[in-house]
Formats: sequence, C-alpha cells, structure tokens
Amino acid sequence: MGQTRQLLLLLVLLLLPSIIMPARATTDTIPPVWPVNSKITALSITSSSIYISWTPATDDSGTVNYRVYENGEWNGMYTLSTSYGRSSLAPNETITFLIVAEDPSHNNSTGPSATFTTAPSQCTGYEACLVSFFTFSPTSAQGGIMTATSKVGNEGQDSIRVDSMTATSDIGAYSLTSGAPFLLRVGEIGTNGLAISVPADETVGTHLLLFTISWEYNSTVSGWRQGDSIVQNSAFSVTSGQTPNQPNSAALKSLIGSLASYLYLAVGVYLALVSLAVGLVIRNDRRKRSALVNHSP
Repeated sequence: MGQTRQLLLLLVLLLLPSIIMPARATTDTIPPVWPVNSKITALSITSSSIYISWTPATDDSGTVNYRVYENGEWNGMYTLSTSYGRSSLAPNETITFLIVAEDPSHNNSTGPSATFTTAPSQCTGYEACLVSFFTFSPTSAQGGIMTATSKVGNEGQDSIRVDSMTATSDIGAYSLTSGAPFLLRVGEIGTNGLAISVPADETVGTHLLLFTISWEYNSTVSGWRQGDSIVQNSAFSVTSGQTPNQPNSAALKSLIGSLASYLYLAVGVYLALVSLAVGLVIRNDRRKRSALVNHSP
C-alpha cells in the first residue's frame, strides 16, 4: 500500500510543472505557398458563363481555403476546390479573377489573376468563337462578275485555324482560301475576297448561294478541336446581259422587221410612180407624133 502511494506521489511530482505552467500552443504564421508560374485557366467560356480553374497552393497545415475575387470584390465565401464558375452573365461581359489562399490560422497569400470576357451573343458553346460576316453582290448580269467577301473574326479565348471557306451555287463551286489554313489569334480579323464569273448563258432569275467555313480551335484543355461549321444560305439575282451601252437584239430585230415592211411599201409606191411617169411619157410622145402626122402636107 505504501509503495503505491509513493508511485502516485512520484507521478504527481513529474506532472506538477506542466500543471502549474501549461505549454504554450504553437502559433502558425506561415501563409500558403503558391507554386512558381501559378495561373488561372478558363475551362469554359460561353456568351453567358465563365468557368475557371487554378494552380493549387500548399500549406504546412495540409488545408488551404480559397477566396475568389471578381473585379476586386469578394462574395464572402470560401472554397476548398480549385475551380469556380459564374453563370447568368451578359454577352461581352469582362471579369478579372484574383485567387487568395488562406490556411486555418488565417494566414493568406495572393495568387494568380486573369481576365476573361464572355463570348458575343452570336457565339455559343465552348470558349472558341468565330464570327463570320459574308457579303456579296446581290445582283449580277449574264456574263458579268459577282464579287464575294468573307470577313471572319476571332472573338473567343482560343486561337482559331480556318481550314477552308467555300461559296457554292448552281453556277459553280469556289474557294475563298488558297487551300492552306490560316491562323487567327484572339481578337484578330481576316478578310478574303472572290470574283465569280457569271456565264453569259446563265438563267435569268434567282439563284441560291451556300457559304461554308470549316475551322478548328486550340483548346487549353485538349489541344486542337474541330469547331462547328458555319453555314450561310443566301440568294442572288442574275439579270439579262444587256446593258445601256449594248443594243437590245430583240428590239433591234423588231425594228428591222418594221423597217422592212415599210421598205416594201416604199418600193411599191416607187414602182407605181415610175410606172405612172413612164405611162405619161409614152402618152405624151404619142400625142406629139399624132400632131406631126396631122400637120404633114
């Protein structure tokens, strides 16, 4: 029994310093660390939404929370995820994102930032956006020239490679590119023109024209991907090949026919007058002869 008391007394003596002077808790003052070249990447951009992800930060606590600032404003929410999305945005709306990492001890460090803009209203789908403006001569005469111009612009967030642009109608198929794809970086515009010869015997009236663009975009996630083809149906008119400086063959034929009928009439009148004159000459000559005979001895 005495031995047990001695052991308990020894244990109390050993624990007494920690009871009297408890150890201070270690204070964490080290903020999360961002890797070199940390960045924000756009996962998806449409005309009404932006979804992003970012390089994760690390902390000695093993836990990192993130604050996402939009145009300098924080919504008061934390996230453990390294991705974030906004929807119900307006077309052509620009947002600058800034990511701040924070550990459980409220140490924080500022991370990467990036600016993204939603696509124009005519662009849907992924972050790639190719806008096309195709114009052409609405009317062309037989044997004339119809001009077509294609203006394309990259209004998305990825580089775009235009593979082909073609104009097809019942008078033929034509290419507005040389066969080699051309690159459009973000914000760039490309223009190509085409002159289409309208056959001299082409049917007068309305003709359909089909304009098609085949293109690709360089996705930040999966490399070059095929974009949805742009197709535009239009109509143009072919008019008669006659111009104000050219004679109208149909009218000319009609005029010649009319003149011919008048010519026949004129010839008939002329012949009648000639016959009448000859008759008068003959009659006058007979009278003279008769008078000479009557006065002869």
